[in-house]
Amino acid sequence: MPSPKPRATESAPPAGFGAKILDMARQLAQFSETPDGLTCTYLSPAHKAAAAQLRDWMQAAGLAAQIDAVGNVVGRYPSAAPAAKTLIVASHYDTVVNAGRFDGRLGILTALAVAEHLAGIGQPLPFHLDVIGFAEEEGVRFAAPYLGSSAIAGRFDAAVLQRSDKNGVRLESLLREQGVDRDAIQGLARPPEITPAAAYPGGEPLGGGCPSA
Repeated sequence: MPSPKPRATESAPPAGFGAKILDMARQLAQFSETPDGLTCTYLSPAHKAAAAQLRDWMQAAGLAAQIDAVGNVVGRYPSAAPAAKTLIVASHYDTVVNAGRFDGRLGILTALAVAEHLAGIGQPLPFHLDVIGFAEEEGVRFAAPYLGSSAIAGRFDAAVLQRSDKNGVRLESLLREQGVDRDAIQGLARPPEITPAAAYPGGEPLGGGCPSA
């Protein structure tokens, strides 16, 4: 018996999803602190360039996108219901030294490709869909992992602001140069009552465990 054909109102994901995701990963890997291999540590020029590229891709995909106070790249595909809850799909875009181009970033780019498809076909959702590229998970530069996700989860530890990198640059001073203070970071916390779940394709918990998951 032949398989039923999709109705005219249905849209199958395009076959080019995988190729698009791989190409974006390749382009993003060009932003590196080293000429050989991929190294992209927190708030380095390469890190800022990667964040800007992710934001631009999100905007081009039809998402409302911005870079928040701690460097997370946040793109929203909104529900038609303004008071709807939010589903977060996220991973990180910082890297270890000499990293693989898909580590962490694959989760962001896959979610972005899906959100772009939904926006392209005008598919309504009963919740807001937030695609987030977390700014810092690996903890390479300041030995302070999960800065991005902990801020979103409302578990940011202000004590890490006193840590310095190998060149003696203090994290708090670096953020202050960006016009960011502690209040701005604390203000990123998502209330659990409006964010019912968080999916992390990168394989790690949101901020050490999302309070709303």
